[in-house]
Amino acid sequence: MSMSLPVLISAIASSLLLPPVSPVLLYLAGAWLRRRAPRTGLALMLLGATILLVLSTRIGALWLVRPLEAQYPPLASPGRAQAIVILGSGRMDQAPEYGGSDESTPLGMKRLQYAAHLARQTGLPILVTGGSPDGSPQSEAAVMARNLQRDFGVAVRWQETRSDTTAENASYSAAMLRAEGVERILLVTDTLHMPRAMRVFTQTGLQVQAAPTLFLDRARPRPTDYLPRAGNLDLASYALREWIGQCWYRVRHALGH
Repeated sequence: MSMSLPVLISAIASSLLLPPVSPVLLYLAGAWLRRRAPRTGLALMLLGATILLVLSTRIGALWLVRPLEAQYPPLASPGRAQAIVILGSGRMDQAPEYGGSDESTPLGMKRLQYAAHLARQTGLPILVTGGSPDGSPQSEAAVMARNLQRDFGVAVRWQETRSDTTAENASYSAAMLRAEGVERILLVTDTLHMPRAMRVFTQTGLQVQAAPTLFLDRARPRPTDYLPRAGNLDLASYALREWIGQCWYRVRHALGH
């Protein structure tokens, strides 16, 4: 199985639009313009360098993170939910410490950890959703189910293995759950992904209650928050990807897709 063309195109577009590539491209565009328009070229170079440095600090990354994270507070009560749905987040290929099996990413493991906690509290059955958008032979859902059982002692009732996108996660999962008489769910993903996930899941007609995890803006402030680090740039890139994803959903909705 190979990566599908839409997924490949999306990956290329994300690479070009998100840091670190986009600020670097802005800088290079300024350098190219300097001979013809020195002031404009210099302004673009400074802007590109500034964006790259600011988003490399925790303070800068949190400017993008906070509005996303603030949309859905921690789950207070499971209410009348009938099932827990956990969204996939990619995989770690052929982890040698686990005998070469594919494993969930660190981000995915945080989602699984919180979902296992909820499952023990509520006794609700679990659906994991995620196909093989990268062309891997095993679905993300199968990897997640194995991790939940092995690492947290929690069994999965349903595996949705066809989806390549969050929108497909929603539509395919809703169809599986309705076939089982499930209409009310707890949706588990991280705080940054939750706004986009809630948008597409509620559009399926399911009654969806957000159960976010990984709150990043709760950490105590530190002087090092103002220092550039690669990890902060990665966080900013993830948050910006979610903002772009929400804008794309709005555009598609406006166009009737």
